[in-house]
Amino acid sequence: MANPDSDPRLIAYGKLIEALPDLLSGDARQAVCNWLEERQVLHDGQEDPGAVMVEGLETELAIAQTFRRIAERLGC
Repeated sequence: MANPDSDPRLIAYGKLIEALPDLLSGDARQAVCNWLEERQVLHDGQEDPGAVMVEGLETELAIAQTFRRIAERLGC
């Protein structure tokens, strides 16, 4: 697996995220924050958390965590 500190794509994504607050109007930034907020929690469709199979969810949980971190960086 590539080192995240040396992966050019991840570096570019990080720079874009850092620039977004200055590039987006208030309404556009809020729209991005709203979009991220909807994706920060994994919705598995199960009412009983104990009934959810954990296998295969690691990636989805990591994606939700990444959206949380992006929202924090944007000041959402």
